[in-house]
Amino acid sequence: MNSDIDPAYTRVYHKFSLKYRRVIDKWIMHRGKRWGFCVLLLIYYISRLVETQSYFVVSYMLGVQIIQSLLRYFTPLGLPDIEDEDEDVDIQLPQHNDDRPLIRSMPEIQLWEQLTIALFLSNFATFFVIFDLPVYWPFLFSYFILVTIITFKKYLKHMQKYGYSWGDFSKR
Repeated sequence: MNSDIDPAYTRVYHKFSLKYRRVIDKWIMHRGKRWGFCVLLLIYYISRLVETQSYFVVSYMLGVQIIQSLLRYFTPLGLPDIEDEDEDVDIQLPQHNDDRPLIRSMPEIQLWEQLTIALFLSNFATFFVIFDLPVYWPFLFSYFILVTIITFKKYLKHMQKYGYSWGDFSKR
């Protein structure tokens, strides 16, 4: 990079992204430690919720992010997204042997990365009163359950339309 042409924020962003990528690359080989760290973040977040008895909107958004990330993780590569899907397009999964599993559209490390970032941001938000929006939590929880049911029904239709299941990823 030429420092005379590039603005300072571009150099800072590039330096930060290189350091971030280096840290992620160190975590790749340690699956158990990665997910253990993610579980610890989740436990800490739940303890913050119990302690404060608030931040229901942050919890709702975290739940939606977790569901969306998991659905992207369990969708095979090469299929349209559930949200972007046209009803007229008829795409079938590539023919594969029963010996070979399907390829996920999102790798496991990317799922971990997205969930960890979401948990970090959620934990961070619990320290600021501005994110504690007043909401009647039973309505928000009911809406979350409704959105989850609708999303999973849509996903099950997607699975039936393209002929795959969650078990297709683990065939050996």
